[in-house]
Amino acid sequence: MRSTNKKFISALACASAMTALAIADPMGITKTHQVVQAATDNVPAKSAGVDVSSWQGTNLTQQAKSGAKFAVVKVSESTNYQNPHAQGQINNAEQNNMMPMGYHYAHFGADSNRAVQEGNYAISSAKLAGVVVGSFLACDYEQGSGNETGGDREANTTAILTFLDTIVSAGYKPLLYSGAYLMKNKINTSRILAKYPDCLWVAAYNGKIANDANFGYFPSMDGVAIWQFTDNWKGLSVDSNIAVKSLKIDANVNKPVSQPVNTSTQPKTWTDVQGMTWHEEHGTFITGGAINLRWGANTQSTLIATLPAGSEVKYNAWARDNAGRVWLQQPRENGHDGYLVGRVGTEAWGTFK
Repeated sequence: MRSTNKKFISALACASAMTALAIADPMGITKTHQVVQAATDNVPAKSAGVDVSSWQGTNLTQQAKSGAKFAVVKVSESTNYQNPHAQGQINNAEQNNMMPMGYHYAHFGADSNRAVQEGNYAISSAKLAGVVVGSFLACDYEQGSGNETGGDREANTTAILTFLDTIVSAGYKPLLYSGAYLMKNKINTSRILAKYPDCLWVAAYNGKIANDANFGYFPSMDGVAIWQFTDNWKGLSVDSNIAVKSLKIDANVNKPVSQPVNTSTQPKTWTDVQGMTWHEEHGTFITGGAINLRWGANTQSTLIATLPAGSEVKYNAWARDNAGRVWLQQPRENGHDGYLVGRVGTEAWGTFK
């Protein structure tokens, strides 16, 4: 995939960022974009799809008519660029019954601290673009254009895992995009797949223009979810991909699975993508001091706001992480829940009622 031409987009990026920031209220809810449920929330294996960036326009009708069933939209790059067409491309994909996904072009190389920053930036950019929580959000990890992959293979892998952990903490499903050579030589994909099975999105071309994927040329790799097989699909000057496995948006991530109404008093429990077990419980928590409200149940997740002492928070579920923190789930607009710590060990950080 193509990194952004910095000279071309510098003014656009500033204008886009200023516009996006100006429309957020103090609690982090975007006012001008209403998240729309995907027109298609799953695609079967062997479905064709495209990936697009600011180089393409917002009209994806021709790609849909040509057979594309999903669209992976660039939402961000590094920590200072958001695709100005992302929201329009997401909306148009939905209008054309294509399943939308997002991707972030990485600059973190082997730097795990920067990977956290970029992960959080990708999360906020995806939300602004309308990539719903529970959708796929990919890390585009390539050599050049601001990203250096020539360092230690294990350090590269650790940084990638840190990025993926960050987006998963916010409820997104992880994908790792790169070329077959880089995946085999500069990334330890066994470590990646041990934590996130079937998350690879690999690029391997057999010639330039291609109408269909030639599985006789498929790269011999485990854990591939999507294969990018050309950068000029059917002469449309757009990358094309094939879903090696079925893909599905998990619209109920971090939420209980709907159950038939019954008379049981047992509360519902469920496990999220981080492996945390959640327990349904409805109540009010009053903060005893300043507490961070985040988009995910993780201290590295994107901050929504810092709530002052005495803030009342309605919650509908709780979970305990490996560090002994008890997280509370706050229902918010458009189904995007907020999360805050209400207790650490036996010490409550406020009052429950």
